[in-house]
Amino acid sequence: MKSGTLAMTVALGAMLILPWGVQAKDKKHDLSKGYQLSKKMCTKCHDSVANPEAGSKTRDEWHIIIDVMHKKFSHKMTGQEVETLIDYFYSIRKGSEKEAG
Repeated sequence: MKSGTLAMTVALGAMLILPWGVQAKDKKHDLSKGYQLSKKMCTKCHDSVANPEAGSKTRDEWHIIIDVMHKKFSHKMTGQEVETLIDYFYSIRKGSEKEAG
């Protein structure tokens, strides 16, 4: 009976821990895709996207910036590519969401 309880505890623990590892791997992969996309799209006009003096921006602010840039310069991007860039820039620039109100 104790071995059944131990097996159940191990199984539940694995179910809780495993998704975090998968999410971390997916997040790293997403950042890699964002980096590659920024190299492809943004460094055509910008020397670098790693400006340490630029302030943090919200996801909404990044959406506006990316939307303006790709429309102004006729870069063809899918909605998923825009979202990937938003996630990438928000993550590397340590973005901060502002509270409503």
